Amino acid sequence: MKQQYLIIGIIAIVGIVIFIAWTKLKNQKLQPDTDTNRPKENLIPNNKVTNDKLVIVEDVNENDIKKILQEFCNSYNKETFQAIPRLTKLTDKKFAVTFPYDINFEIYCYFINYVNYPMGFDRHFKTIGWTTTKLSDTWITEKSVNKNVMLYVSHFDKEYDNVFLTTSDNIGYKLGFAMGEEKQLLDRPEKRYVKQPISNNELDGKTHTDFK
Repeated sequence: MKQQYLIIGIIAIVGIVIFIAWTKLKNQKLQPDTDTNRPKENLIPNNKVTNDKLVIVEDVNENDIKKILQEFCNSYNKETFQAIPRLTKLTDKKFAVTFPYDINFEIYCYFINYVNYPMGFDRHFKTIGWTTTKLSDTWITEKSVNKNVMLYVSHFDKEYDNVFLTTSDNIGYKLGFAMGEEKQLLDRPEKRYVKQPISNNELDGKTHTDFK
């Protein structure tokens, strides 16, 4: 009997320790990353890379979107420059983000999710991205490869670590960041494909701000 109580006690203690560690980690993730340490300057790309990645963010003011982009860079540019987003103002509440040095498709999906659910804010921002997929892109299948796609966060998603993809011929996927939830073909996309409202070429020459 004593052994049973001892085992139950050990299990309870282990459970408490795990819960405390999980809570601490969760609270850390909810805080914006203010670490501005960066790799050596000579690791900044010198040459632009042609790509069609575009993100439109709406219903956000200029100070907030700049803060969001800087904090994303703080998280992803510690060891290498994984994201160098370029911000272009379209209206007082609408902004375009492009990536003149390109960005890995997986990090691009994280970016769309993060801007929609930025840390330190008690609201989300409407964020939609467009690009053309490649076979080497994470999560891309034979049904979505080499197609123009639209990426967004679902209004009904309560997991907060997914983005949704709709191809130009309206095939839908749920792309999950958690292990085992990487991609799920949907019976129909939540949102039908809509062409991007402005092309990357139209943004050339406009006043912009680069983040790193």
